[in-house]
Order: sequence, then structure tokens, then C-alpha cells
Amino acid sequence: MKKKSLTAVLACITLAAVLMSGCSKKEAAPFGANPAKKRVMFVSIVTGGVAWGSAQKGFEDALKKLDWEGQYVSPMQANNTADVVNLLETAVTNNADAILGVILDAEQVVDVFTRAREKKIAIITCNTYTTPQLQDSWIGTDPVGMGKAQAQAVLDNFSGDNITLAYIQTLLTVPTQNQQYAAMKEVILEKYPNAVFVQDQCDSNAQIAADKCAALKKSYPDLNVIVCADGYGASGVANFIDSENYKDEIAGIGIDDSTEMLGFVKRGVMRCTIAQDFYTMGYQGVMMAQQVLEGKKLPFDNDSGTITITADKVDAHLALLKERGLVNQN
Repeated sequence: MKKKSLTAVLACITLAAVLMSGCSKKEAAPFGANPAKKRVMFVSIVTGGVAWGSAQKGFEDALKKLDWEGQYVSPMQANNTADVVNLLETAVTNNADAILGVILDAEQVVDVFTRAREKKIAIITCNTYTTPQLQDSWIGTDPVGMGKAQAQAVLDNFSGDNITLAYIQTLLTVPTQNQQYAAMKEVILEKYPNAVFVQDQCDSNAQIAADKCAALKKSYPDLNVIVCADGYGASGVANFIDSENYKDEIAGIGIDDSTEMLGFVKRGVMRCTIAQDFYTMGYQGVMMAQQVLEGKKLPFDNDSGTITITADKVDAHLALLKERGLVNQN
């Protein structure tokens, strides 16, 4: 086994501080003083931001509704999958009743999820998934549906002779994003059979995304569409298009609904953004865990839906965010 990084150790210590260790499943003490409350850990890949900040808010709202105890945790370095496993290990060792997780590498969690299943810990993943053997269910954006929504957004916002498209995603190894990309390509190629596609990654970093866009524009001078599948990266794409004054030359398709991204859409820098309902993922993820702990069998796939936001829909969407108390997090 690889030696744990200092980041992972510190994260695990933080998590362990709210979990009582050394108990059997029956004897495990709750995070706080009330042994009647269920305990759930949300092990994510990043804290804050439009996507996972919204998921955390939904998670915490659901905990309040059920009067459960829980904590949202993530690695200090975004997308560090090894540290995600360490956090999951701590949740399992300390007998959480349920785990919500964001899994970028399914192979890495086979062992820890297998032991969680043996302990009858409910496992729900958000916007990612492993297999029905390793977890109870997952909720998130249907990858094929998202890919088709991205393709439709491209077709609605492009009027040239041929498409040269860059697809910026979190990591090139994320299965759901690769499914989105494949579904998007299939739809676009029906209308533009000679379209050119290139994939790249940004590691959830806006500056990396902007730099990748600049490099791709040099390598592909005909680049005229950029689709982003990462919420942080989408800001970098928008900043690139804005700073280089490419808004009329490049059709930018963003993702998620930060007030910054909505501003780019309203100003015409990005043609639209496709919002994933991360609040619902966090909220319903807890509710699904409740059903699993009550012995109910859930469908494995649960689509939380998407909405394409063009300039004329920005104000209505901002009103929805305010209603959910999410504006300050965006």
C-alpha cells in the first residue's frame, strides 16, 4: 500500500475527530452525543465552488430535515483520488451508517467499498458511480443525456460550415465525462460528418483551462467551439474567450450555474451554460441513503437532470438559486 500523504493524514484526523473509533457496528457511537441519530459522511473531491458547494448545501439541508448527523469532507488537494480513498477508509473504520461519495477512479475503491458493504453501510455516489455490486445507487447527471444536451447546445449556437471543437474536462480518465464526450460527438457528427474533435483536461483549474484553450487555438487555428465539462475550468474557458475577444469567433458552451458563469452568458461571452443540479444530488443522496437503511431497493441510476441556460433565462435561474440559498456560494 502507498504511504499516506500528509494531506490525507490531516484530513483523516479531522474526520476521525467527529467519528468514534474502535466500536463494532452495533456499539458505534454517533458523531455527537445522541446515539439515536444516523451518521453519514459525504466524501467529495473538492470543497466549495458552484458544483460541490451546492451539493454540500443540499446534503446539509437533508441532514437537518432528517435530524441526522454528518460531515462533508474532501482532500486538501482537489481531485486527489488517493486521499479520497483514505477518507473513505476512515468513514468505514469508524462505522458510519451511510457514505455519499464522489468516485473518479472506481478501481481504487473496490476494497474499501467491499468492506463497507460487509458492514451494511449504505453507499450512494454523486455524479459518479462504480458498479451495483459495490454500491447501492447513484444520483447525478446522466452522462449520455448530458452529452446530448451539450451537442444540442453546440448545434443551436453554431452556424458555420464545419466544426472544430475542443472538449475540456476535469481529467481524461473520468468515465462519466468520456461518456458525455462520446455521446456529444455522435450527435454532432450526424450533422457535421467532417467535424474535428480534441479532448483535453484542466484538473479543475481555471488557469490551466485558459492556458489549454490558448494552446489549442494555436494548434487548431480553425477552432470555433469549446465545450467545457468542468465547473472550475469553464471560468477559464470564458476568461480566455473574453480576454482574446473571441466571443464572435468561438462558441463557448459552459457548465454549471455560478453567478460568474451566468454573467458571462448574459454578456454573450459564452453562448450558454448547462447547469447540473448538484443541490439535488446532495439532498436526494441523503434521502436515498435513508431508504437503503430502511431496507428499500433503489434503482441504480438516478438522473438529477440538466438545464441549458441561455442569456434570456439567466434572471429566472438566479431567482431559483436565491430561493435555495445558493447565490452566496456561487
